[in-house]
Amino acid sequence: MAGRASQGAATTGRSRLGRTTVTPSTTGIVRLPTTRGPALTPRDTEILTWVGRYGVVTADQIARRFFSRDDGAVGQAAAYRRLRKLRELDLLRMDRTFYMEPSVIRLTTRGARQADCGVGPAKLVLAEVRHALAVVDVVEDLLARNRGADLTTERELRIGYRQELADGARPGRNRLPDAVLVIKGKTIAVEVDLTSKRSNDYERILGAYVRQEYDAVWWYVRPRVVARLQEIVKRGRATDFVSVRPLPEDR
Repeated sequence: MAGRASQGAATTGRSRLGRTTVTPSTTGIVRLPTTRGPALTPRDTEILTWVGRYGVVTADQIARRFFSRDDGAVGQAAAYRRLRKLRELDLLRMDRTFYMEPSVIRLTTRGARQADCGVGPAKLVLAEVRHALAVVDVVEDLLARNRGADLTTERELRIGYRQELADGARPGRNRLPDAVLVIKGKTIAVEVDLTSKRSNDYERILGAYVRQEYDAVWWYVRPRVVARLQEIVKRGRATDFVSVRPLPEDR
């Protein structure tokens, strides 16, 4: 973007991310820099911001979110071409995970600066990848079913929590959910558990949510765990605001 230049000065502009062109000016006329290479589109910036907020996603998740057509089909080829270009621009990176499982996509440092979404590049922790991707699927499905909902991701919640501590707040025993949605004025914590836990661990998590001020907790677990967790919630007298829900079988 070219800025204002004083008479006789050189004008400087960015024609492509990080690449600066300088157009000398001897007449006081400001010349706009020429554009070389692919320019970022508004959708590109939305993709970078979306990836940064979640931290770790897959190409298919990006395709479903940003390249779905009116007829319900997903333009995967178009999505892959655009993601390849964003990787060439050093805005995104792709990492292999597990055998026969999809690679994941994260922001680079440069991509995080471009996205300007308040979070840096996510670290790749293989033990957390499956859970992170499951959270994306659950939350995106909820957003699709609840148009107009506001989302705060876990990464954004952590930043807010650290800022509160830096401002002098005392560490508490609150539970940091996987996401928070605001739907029609109600604040809903979203909890996703891929692995079965001991009953006392579920009770501890439930106790933390009881102490907090969420209007509801939507707790997603494996289908085989639903009945046991529902009984724990019942014993904890929290059925009025905690809803236990089954994860899709493919998760």
